[in-house]
Amino acid sequence: MSSRDDGLIVVLGARGVVGRRICDALAAAGVPYAIGVRRAVLDPGTESPALDAGRGAPIRTEVCDAFDAASLARAFADARVVVNAAGPLRETAAPVLVAAMAAGAHYLDVGGEQAVMHALYERHESTVRRAGLVALPGAGLDCMIGDLAAAWAAQHLAEEPDEGPPVRDTPAPRIAELAPLDEIATSHVYDDLALSAGSQRALFGAIGHRPLVWCRDRWEPGRVGQTRRVNVGPALGGEREAIAYAGGEAISIPHHVATQLVTTYASLSRRATGLARLVAHALPLVPRAAAGLLAPYAPPGDDLTRTRFAIVAQVRRGFSTTQISLRGHDLYRTTAIVTAWAARQLAARGAGPVGMRAPGELFRAAPALRELAREADLALEPSFVDAG
Repeated sequence: MSSRDDGLIVVLGARGVVGRRICDALAAAGVPYAIGVRRAVLDPGTESPALDAGRGAPIRTEVCDAFDAASLARAFADARVVVNAAGPLRETAAPVLVAAMAAGAHYLDVGGEQAVMHALYERHESTVRRAGLVALPGAGLDCMIGDLAAAWAAQHLAEEPDEGPPVRDTPAPRIAELAPLDEIATSHVYDDLALSAGSQRALFGAIGHRPLVWCRDRWEPGRVGQTRRVNVGPALGGEREAIAYAGGEAISIPHHVATQLVTTYASLSRRATGLARLVAHALPLVPRAAAGLLAPYAPPGDDLTRTRFAIVAQVRRGFSTTQISLRGHDLYRTTAIVTAWAARQLAARGAGPVGMRAPGELFRAAPALRELAREADLALEPSFVDAG
């Protein structure tokens, strides 16, 4: 039996902050995995999952480059699923996706960058569909959790419950297709936010881009600096101001929920709110060439574990509203657990939807979120408020 038949998962970028943690999560679940790395020899002080005792070593290590199709073909030859954790995704996502499809492997990545996701959907949907495989961009914390939370909230308002196994074996109808919802907003709330160098480079990549919103059956540029009030409970300071930003959920949610409007927001700690508003106004106006002039700061490893966060999906139809909130800590560990969970499900799956898919098209929202909350130590809080 081949490694593909065994459900082999290949992690590209396995020595990065998220990639290492994905390997940890796969090893903890007893799932076979291989890694793709850029260099055979480690840089001084660089941690490698292949060499860390007790983590569960990969079955093999391939030296490959995201921009070298031949090396990717070798690395993905027996893969069932390819996980792309190699940044920056705005550069690696397309070539790695194409290579995964050519190798007969499902593709997913750890991002949630709106511009990257929009480009993949527009340019590569037919490639994935013809291959009869799945591509799931935004399979990390930044998009997948908000997408599934919005789907669960939408199912409640549309009175379309969808309980069953977390992984779909047949395509589901679009939620609220006959009577679209009025509005969906997802908000990402952070306290003590510490970003890895790779995450900072992704932020720099947003320079020159205005956030997109879904408005009446099409994507349009959002209003720069738009704000929203969001209440995530006392653990993160109660009601807070969130500022419009380019979230991946604005791209993914309309694929499986009919709604007039989808917007995405972010809220930093209260002392950083003014700075965040300034950045939100400034980023679309700065020349894109300036991104290459910015150098990321590499925070100490301990700093990356301290971030507390919440993801809130708010859905409205008329005077009825639904809110699904998830709270946790340690962005990078949580992202890795979410991504590894999605990869495991695709590796083990038989029949099911294929093509370029949003999380809510591949997974049933409520049971999937319950599983993810257990695995990633997330506090899950549904809140349903009906009119009348």
